Amino acid sequence: MLDTALEADGIGPSAFSEALAADWAARRSEIAEQLQGASVLVVGAAGTIGAATVRQLLPFRPARMELVDIDENGLARLARDIRSRGEEAAIGFNALDFAGSPGLLLAGAAGPFDLVANFAAVKHVRSEKNLFTLLHMIDVNVVRQQRFAAFLAANGLARRHFVVSTDKAADPASFMGATKALLEAAVFAESEPGPRACAARFANVAYSSGSLLESYLQRFAAGQALAAPRDTRRYFISARDAARICLLAQLACPAGRVAVPKFETASDAVELADTAAAFLRARGRQAVFVDTAEEAAALASHPGPDYPVLLTPRDTAGEKDIEVFRGAGETTEPLGLTALEAVTPAPIDRAALQAALTELAALVSGKRAASPAQIEAAIGRVLPSFRHIAAEARLDDRI
Repeated sequence: MLDTALEADGIGPSAFSEALAADWAARRSEIAEQLQGASVLVVGAAGTIGAATVRQLLPFRPARMELVDIDENGLARLARDIRSRGEEAAIGFNALDFAGSPGLLLAGAAGPFDLVANFAAVKHVRSEKNLFTLLHMIDVNVVRQQRFAAFLAANGLARRHFVVSTDKAADPASFMGATKALLEAAVFAESEPGPRACAARFANVAYSSGSLLESYLQRFAAGQALAAPRDTRRYFISARDAARICLLAQLACPAGRVAVPKFETASDAVELADTAAAFLRARGRQAVFVDTAEEAAALASHPGPDYPVLLTPRDTAGEKDIEVFRGAGETTEPLGLTALEAVTPAPIDRAALQAALTELAALVSGKRAASPAQIEAAIGRVLPSFRHIAAEARLDDRI
């Protein structure tokens, strides 16, 4: 459904999608050889990208799959969908915290795995709104990722370990981006000399859970105004393409590398205001851009062909005018793919990394009193260029 909606609304980089489709066709036989009869663990399997990856994995006929997610309702929906497709694969649906004791016990009992694909994440910058949600972000994106990676490596439970990062990890200006940069570093460090670990950074997955485009569906159904930040461009891909990026990355990426898309800025980036207009055109409506919530509400209260779209300033924490996938000090290398290349993260001092991870774990656990300044200082010891750009405006306060 997500892929159909993307095409129907005319949103997305078609040139990139075509290049990725060509890569997928060219390397499909290698992926099949790798995964047929394999044992696979998917963490965060109920999310948009995790579920799409599970669906892309199934045709390769892995011998068994263990799916893990804390969202038991999401797992139930995924199980019903898979079984309704007639799939009879050996699949375990496990409502667990992947790095809690039961989750680690499951990995130990069900492993070893040919592939561990980890999509678990706190992905919204809005989770920086207060100290408590920030600590939760650090716990999920960094502390638990390190614990899980260390457990896999120490017990020989994975041949390949793949994790999803984000464009915000490149020259991070938000805590969320910084946690993803630390995720990359922690997983790569813990995986030496264990499983071959790699990652991927990519674009917005259109209509994914919690995304701006998903909000269009919800708001339009309720007769509410749409909203988009001004002068902001993004790259959009479908859930299917996100899954294929992940599977190609884990196949082609050397250890310690991050797969990134090769987008063309001029042709592939889309103004967010234009996505709202395209969405409305596909539904027979005309976008009328307004500057205030009051104007939006007034126009929304009078049904007709004109539909309000509130344009907001780009003034919340970590907002960038366009996504960037490569940061300062990072180098790129080819992967033999048309749509993707590999980034080698900037060198990180391992002693400083371990000290920062230990301190962050202590802050998360409450063993040390925490503050945003302490968290920023701990991260800064590993990522010296990180400067959190704070903002008074919050996304939670907007429509």
